[in-house]
Formats: sequence, C-alpha cells, structure tokens
Amino acid sequence: MTQPNILELAKQGDAKAIALLLNRQLQAKGITAAASLKDGCLQVMLEAAEAPSQQVLAPWVSKSIAGLGAASIEKVKVYGRQTGAKVPAWSQEFEVAGQNLPVANVTEGRASSSENTESNQLSLKERAKLGDVEAIASLLNLPLQNKGITATASLQDGCLQVMLEGDRVPDEEASIRIVRRELMNLKAGAIASVKVYGQQGGEDFPAWNREFELVARASQSSHNLGVNTTNQLSTNNSYAEKSQEQSSIQILNETSTELLSDNQWNAAFIILSIIAFFVLFVNFTLAFILAIAASIAYVKYQNTPTGKAAAAKRKLEALQKAEEAEQERLRQEEQKRILIETAQSEAKLLTTNLAHIALDEFKKVNARTSVGVSYTDLPGVIAPAKFATQKFEKSKDYKVCPYLSELISNNMLYYEITQECFHKKLTYKPLNSQFQAIIKTEFPELKGASLDLVISTIWAKADRYSDEIEAILESSDTE
Repeated sequence: MTQPNILELAKQGDAKAIALLLNRQLQAKGITAAASLKDGCLQVMLEAAEAPSQQVLAPWVSKSIAGLGAASIEKVKVYGRQTGAKVPAWSQEFEVAGQNLPVANVTEGRASSSENTESNQLSLKERAKLGDVEAIASLLNLPLQNKGITATASLQDGCLQVMLEGDRVPDEEASIRIVRRELMNLKAGAIASVKVYGQQGGEDFPAWNREFELVARASQSSHNLGVNTTNQLSTNNSYAEKSQEQSSIQILNETSTELLSDNQWNAAFIILSIIAFFVLFVNFTLAFILAIAASIAYVKYQNTPTGKAAAAKRKLEALQKAEEAEQERLRQEEQKRILIETAQSEAKLLTTNLAHIALDEFKKVNARTSVGVSYTDLPGVIAPAKFATQKFEKSKDYKVCPYLSELISNNMLYYEITQECFHKKLTYKPLNSQFQAIIKTEFPELKGASLDLVISTIWAKADRYSDEIEAILESSDTE
C-alpha cells in the first residue's frame, strides 16, 4: 500500500489508514495509536509506557483528523492510557465540523524535512544531540537506508530503543556497528544505554535484540526528550508551540540547577573526605561523622545524571579493557598454536635422539624439585640436564626445529637462574645482571617478590616448557 493510497483512504474515513498516518508521527516517540469509526465518531486510543500528554496530544489528534476532511467523521474522541492498562488515564471529545486544517500536518511532516538537505542535516544533528528521538532515527537512517533497513526509535529513562526493519532480518553485527558508531559520534547527553532490535518487515516479534552502554556526557540536553517530543507532534499547532516554548525554558532552567547540584555533591564528597582525613589525627569521633557525611554526599552524587554518566563511562572503559585483554589473549593463543603446529611438523625431521634425552633429564629435575631439594643437592640434579642440553645445542638437530630448540635452551636457562637464586639466598650475593634482566623482562609480576616465590614461579614455568617439549616430540614420534 503506497502513501497516496493511505492518504486517500484516510480522507474517506478509513480508520486503519488514519491510525497508520498517526503512527508515522507518534511511534518514534514511543506512542502507538489505534483507531475505530462508528456512527460518525472516530475513537483514537493513544498508548505509551507512560500515559501520553492530554494537553498536547488530544488537540493535535483532533486537528489532524479535521485536516483530512473526511465527511464520514463528525466528531473525534481521543483516549490516552499507559501500555497494559485497561482503563484510560484520560479522554477528550471534539467536534470536527467547521475545522479545516491542512493535512500536511499529519502526512507530510517527514517529507518536508528532506528539503534543503545540507542545512536541515545541521539542525537535525543539533536536535538529535538534545535527545529528539525522531532526529536520532533520521540520522541512523542515513547509513542504514543503503542496506534496505529502516530505523525507528524511542527514549525513556536514558535508554534509547531502536527498531531496525528490512525486507530481510537485518544483519545483527553489521547493524550494531553502525548504530554504535553513529550514536558515539552524536554524543547525545540524554542517552546512557541503547537497546537495538532487528525485525523483518511485517513480523510481529523481533528476530534478535542487543543492549549496550553508551558513554553519555552530562549536559543540559539530558532532560529535553519531553520537550522535543511534543515539539515534533505540534509542528503546525501554534497553541502547542507556545506551550512547548515555555516548557523548554522551564526544563532548561531546571536542568542547569540539577547540573550545578551534581557538581556540588561531588565537591562536597571530596572536601568532606579530605577534612575527615586530617581531623582523624585530632578527633576520631568528628572524623567518623565527616566520613559518614562524605559517604552520603557520594551516594547522592552517584544518583545524579552526572554521577550516572560517569559510572556508565567507567563501566564502558572497563568492558573495553576486558575486551582488549581477551582479544590479546586469543591472538597469543593463535600464535602459539601456529608455532606448535609448525614445530610438530619440523620435529619429524630430527635425526638424533638428543632432544628426547634432554627432555628425560628435564623430567628428572622437575620430579626432584617438586618434592623439594636442598641447595647442596641442586647442582648434581641440574648438571645432567645441562650436559644433555649442551649436546643437543651442538648437534645438527638444533637448527632443524627452531621453536623446539628455543624451548629446550630456555628451559635449561630457567634451571640455571633458580640455582643462582638459591646461591643468592644463602650467600646474599647479588644475582648475575643477565639473570636479573631476564627475570625483569619475562616475569614482571615478580618485582619485589621474595626469592622463594621467584624460584617456585620459574620452576613452574620450566615445568610447563617440559610439557610443551613433550607434546611436540610425542607428536613427531606417533606420525
């Protein structure tokens, strides 16, 4: 059904067509309209998460219907109720006779916004920054239209809900990337989190949904959603425009006061905490009272828009760091897998059994150190492993499988470092500078740790190296 057909049906008094035209303006604000015509009376039910404004929407619906000029409609009865409620929160009845408003107020509001694209995009972005959901949806539609996707949006309590519809179910990952990118660039202070739905056109339920946090800057726009919503609904309604202008000034003033209050709560928390710290050395009771007052100020600050935005930002940064760490871990695991697969293939070309002998000696060292070994016995335990390693390093096999050779040499090096650590523990002599550099580079977590912890950590690493060497050699033996 094309737009001209819908408009024509609406002018003939078709209730479904009228509801469709109303919904084109209302759904972006989270309001749904249903219509029914009986005995010349058009009944319109408006539903939203919170009961829609009677003062603005009832006159707007009546004048919009009058603008259609449908002869079959004599009066309009408008209801408003909260979604899920059975009883309307309000109702208002209007006579249609004698009213003659242009139908463009209902059907052409979006079309007019496409004229003079460059200048309108600038104002569109400004409106979107202030939390105007229709402007946000229009901006999202710019990159999505090429993919055959249409976006509608609603905003409530800082959560922007975006519905994406297409001839096919929109691709979840690609759509999320576009929505996240556009909203991050927009930096709308009213948006703290986003929930995106993907749905095939004509279906009743979404095929997928995804929610994510958005870094929202505390600004005067954080409370302007209601202002912009009613501004869009009453574009050609002079009465609504005047009331909206007054409402805008009032809300902006309230917002400025709240932002000042946010900063005051934060400053109070910092000042009280500092004073409590210094008073602690003079009067413990007073310091305790100040600490409680600082805690109250902190809780108050956390519940302000600025505090919530800061918390959301910290949470997002933590999630990003965790994601980066996970990606780095996966990258390292993939590199390790490639190295081991290559080493397993190269290990088949070994011509001697010297690598196996070195591994056997490593196992003996690991077995002795796992049950405890004294410093006087350690040289005798490590010496056979060192001799076997030196023989392997002098053989032609040392150059056949570079990764395996590196494991064997490093494993032996770790045993030598632990032996030096034992020596330092008993003689209090400093470690060899080369060994110190190796520990600092490969074991940064051991900075300032006790020698016992250093020894046990390095032995554990050598034990894992032995397991890795064994896995490579066993693979080459069985194939």
